[in-house]
Amino acid sequence: MIRSEIIQQFRDICPEIPSRVISDVTLNAWCLTGDKNFCAITRCIVDQDGTTITTAEDDQYFDLEVEITNFYDIDTWPGSGVLYNNKKLDKTTMAELDIDSSSWRDNDSGTPKKWYRRGKYLYLDRPIDSNAYDIKVYAVLISDDWNTDIAPYNTLSSLEPYHDAMVLYLTKRAKAKVGKPEEAAAAENEYLLYCKWAKTQIGGNKFGAIHFVPKISLRGNRR
Repeated sequence: MIRSEIIQQFRDICPEIPSRVISDVTLNAWCLTGDKNFCAITRCIVDQDGTTITTAEDDQYFDLEVEITNFYDIDTWPGSGVLYNNKKLDKTTMAELDIDSSSWRDNDSGTPKKWYRRGKYLYLDRPIDSNAYDIKVYAVLISDDWNTDIAPYNTLSSLEPYHDAMVLYLTKRAKAKVGKPEEAAAAENEYLLYCKWAKTQIGGNKFGAIHFVPKISLRGNRR
């Protein structure tokens, strides 16, 4: 559905809320917000090929909002994440690094092994040495502004089955706006349950075959 069709569907199921009560201008603004909300909750738009970030000696952190257009989060599904010199880095936290070594903040430059995120910044566990290989980041993205009469979610055809979420989003906003708190709460619950279901469906498309690798003993066989 395009935006005008979604708004008409909302009007059809909420005939008590005509345009003189809530205008199409207001609904258009809510559509823009709802589109981004759904995409953030479901993590449905991802950077398929990853974004390459050029590094320099002694670099240790990077502004992801500058490096990646419409950045929302780092995608940590298997096969994604952060790579340095085409080798996957381990995700960590400052707390875990503190447990491993309280002096990690004074690490010499070298080859990073781990990464963590704080706000819009990607941090490495140590500064990069003079080799300065590129970093590749696979990201979850915020959708483009939905401000024209087109389909939501960056018009991705694979997400067409989830257009009803926008009708539910408009319904919950409208019910709250006209002073129907109980109906608004019910509509919000329906919207969130829908998003939860959609996230499982969309996430399922990221899975492939699972391969189990036996643990190899370094001690050799014992008799």
